[in-house]
Amino acid sequence: MNDRQELADRLERFIAEKARLVAEHPLRYLFWEATLRCNLSCRHCGSDCLRDNTTRDRELPPEALKRELAAIAEIYDPCGITLAIIGGEPLMRPDIEEVGAFAASLGFAWGITTNALLLDADRLASLKRAGLSTISVSLDGVAADHDALRQCPGAFDRVAEAVTRLVADPFFAEFDVICCVNTLNFDRLPTFVDQLADLGVPQVRFTPVFSRGRAGRDSGLMLSDRQYRNLLGFIADLRRNRTDITVTLSEEGYWGPTWECRVRDDMHYCGSGTVIASILHDGGVTGCPAVSRRFVEGSIRTTPFLDLWNQGFANFRRDRRAVAPPACGDCAHWELCEGGGFHLFDPEDRTVASCGLRKIGQLGETP
Repeated sequence: MNDRQELADRLERFIAEKARLVAEHPLRYLFWEATLRCNLSCRHCGSDCLRDNTTRDRELPPEALKRELAAIAEIYDPCGITLAIIGGEPLMRPDIEEVGAFAASLGFAWGITTNALLLDADRLASLKRAGLSTISVSLDGVAADHDALRQCPGAFDRVAEAVTRLVADPFFAEFDVICCVNTLNFDRLPTFVDQLADLGVPQVRFTPVFSRGRAGRDSGLMLSDRQYRNLLGFIADLRRNRTDITVTLSEEGYWGPTWECRVRDDMHYCGSGTVIASILHDGGVTGCPAVSRRFVEGSIRTTPFLDLWNQGFANFRRDRRAVAPPACGDCAHWELCEGGGFHLFDPEDRTVASCGLRKIGQLGETP
């Protein structure tokens, strides 16, 4: 079998698998946006998180999450579902361990994504006792770039200390660093990867900055088309040649068959509403937490999560052309891309929010 036929067969299997997931929507990943509060005010924040307590009164209590997790465990095998606690900064809440420990007792794997500034030795020990199994730490380039983006002098050194603790005590199943790639840190990514490898970080996920929240189009952080192309080549080269650290491109759209399986393990698939759901800080339920909040299906304050999961999410499970930008529906890549992911467009603003193929000059490429 030649390479072209092998690729065609792989793409055919990928399309068939997506159809199966839409039909069966087996829950595999549940995000809990524990808070919108944060201890930082980052220039590239897509959530526009807040350093004050103005959203605290709207946050769900632990009992609400525990109730929903118990109900999910009665219907699904919890061993096949990961609970991911995010924010804001989830460590702003002292009670996430209560929810995590309860989830672990039911059989769920659970983890957090954190900026790690609050991840001192005591908090790490607390998370360990609660059965934390996955942890992702945000680190956005070399010290000068990270501190500038986070608007916090000394932040890089504090995160590096937390990373050193994690490497020294690998009690978790998975640990990686997430790096938001933008114009500020782009030119120093090779040095950054070397630094991560020296720290003992096993994997880094690069995510291009997305125009949302404070990281808006006028932030000066958006990558140019040339930088997007160079980023794909950089990641593909690292995946081919580095053995001391695993590098991958994470989320944010579809880059065509030329690049997809060279920059990550599998084809891009936005599982929002088919295998991924989110419970937001105020109880709202949606798919991936990065999608427009106009896709919220309801609230667990009034309706059980499983009712919303089983009876809602029509936008995610029918032909997505109904809500995708019109230009996407006529594209030859539609079956593979479906608009690049639900977080790239809005149900009330049907314009192309971000087209990766256009950015890298391969929109006319045959899938």
